[in-house]
Amino acid sequence: MEVPFFRLRLTSAEKKEVLDVVNSGWVTTGPKARQFEAAISEITGVRYAVAVSSATAGLHLALATLDIGTGDEVITTPYTMAATVEAIIYTGARPIFVDIDPETLNIDAGKIEARISRKTKAIIPVDIAGWPCDYDHLQRISRRNKIPLVQDAAHSFGAAYRNRPVGTHADLTVFSFYSTKNITTGEGGMVVSDKKVLADRIRHLSLHGMTSSGWKRYSGGGWRYDITELGFKYNLSDLSAALGLGQLKRLGEFQKKRSTLAASYFEGLSPLLDYIELPYFDKDSSHTWHLFIIKLHPEKWKISRDRLIEELEKKGIGCGVHFIPISHFSYFRKQLNLRPSDYPESSQAFRRVISLPFYPDLKKSEVAYVCRSLTDLAKKFGR
Repeated sequence: MEVPFFRLRLTSAEKKEVLDVVNSGWVTTGPKARQFEAAISEITGVRYAVAVSSATAGLHLALATLDIGTGDEVITTPYTMAATVEAIIYTGARPIFVDIDPETLNIDAGKIEARISRKTKAIIPVDIAGWPCDYDHLQRISRRNKIPLVQDAAHSFGAAYRNRPVGTHADLTVFSFYSTKNITTGEGGMVVSDKKVLADRIRHLSLHGMTSSGWKRYSGGGWRYDITELGFKYNLSDLSAALGLGQLKRLGEFQKKRSTLAASYFEGLSPLLDYIELPYFDKDSSHTWHLFIIKLHPEKWKISRDRLIEELEKKGIGCGVHFIPISHFSYFRKQLNLRPSDYPESSQAFRRVISLPFYPDLKKSEVAYVCRSLTDLAKKFGR
């Protein structure tokens, strides 16, 4: 059996929305993008939403909107996709890293205040795999130190923290709609905020700092516009937004399927708890199950994590590793003077984690095959 790490299946729901845009004659940013923003705003309960070309773009815009620049510092986690850190560096600011809670893989909020300085201008927590960070603690830190929170929710669209939707806990929250995410626009993202002044500036900066969009001019708003500040080309097209609208029609289906698949993995892998640790979650919040990450107990295996992935791949099972810590990349080690040993929890987690196949199109029979394969390998290579 072949079980790829990811598989996307689009349906008539998405195809109809995209075809409507193709037939309209207007494919770049316009009414569909605004419709998509309104839908995301309604789902998250956040007043303002701005569609952007990627979550990376959204993070960059969020920091630019907060006027973060050279000489400033932004606190984040080393256990994240490079995009989180690249967005900080784009502004000229310096990333300051706080290690993770080894159980959740999220930033350890209890260690943040020790890293705050007079240069700290924002904190970026990252919701790993779809599990929200400790936002009660993070909001207290933010209020006490008057430092904005920019939530990297690339994995957690649709999640909730203590019965409040993700998006309502930070000054600015950034979602990703990349191909593998819980809904996709192919490439794309969204920035949400309850603060109109921030959302307005995000929108302004996302399209060259122009005072009038192409759609507004095309649809009768007049040809004149001004450029009032240096902006970026970070807008989302109507074609991409249409795909997202089609996906939103299936959001409930997706979330139900992900929860069911997670339960199947828990059931199938629970006999292996001597060899692996299953993902953390509790009943106080809701998980989006963007990824299903297991952690090996290395002392229980005769082979390394990398070798185990190779053995799974021999059985036709695609795997991933989320994440390679920032301190392990040559560019960041050199530019930011980082060492993996500076962040022991992140480095230890990296050596232990395997992301298993996980997506709505995954079949229960495929989950069962993955679980059987891991069981067989534990018998063969376990201590």
